[in-house]
Amino acid sequence: MTVTSFDAQQVLAQYATALDTRDFDLLSNIHTEDASWSFALGGQVIVGPLRGRDTIVEFAATPTEGAPARQRHVLNNLLSSDSTDTAVQVSSYLTLIAAIGAAPTVVATATARFSLALQEDVWRIAELRIEFDNPPFPHW
Repeated sequence: MTVTSFDAQQVLAQYATALDTRDFDLLSNIHTEDASWSFALGGQVIVGPLRGRDTIVEFAATPTEGAPARQRHVLNNLLSSDSTDTAVQVSSYLTLIAAIGAAPTVVATATARFSLALQEDVWRIAELRIEFDNPPFPHW
């Protein structure tokens, strides 16, 4: 089953929606059991690698410091490469917006690189590396 652009887009949309709505069941379902996440700034890893679906969900579910914010993970300019019948690489730009109080603010921009894997006829995130352009803190 070869991945289509629509398939890849749907996985990334589910990822963003799961984080923004704090739907941790969805977040779990779109990752492989052995998935990994890492976040970098200036080429240096600042978080991770987080290994395993349960570890990733626990990290995402941990409340951030400070006032709660509504988040929006905006992914655009999706490009896929190195596609096989069971794997594909997808990169996109990430704009992280947080609404603290009344005014939404761009918290960070980044390039996100996803490795998707086909498991049980479902495309899932096997690896995610986000390279931030600016520190995403104190948002975390």
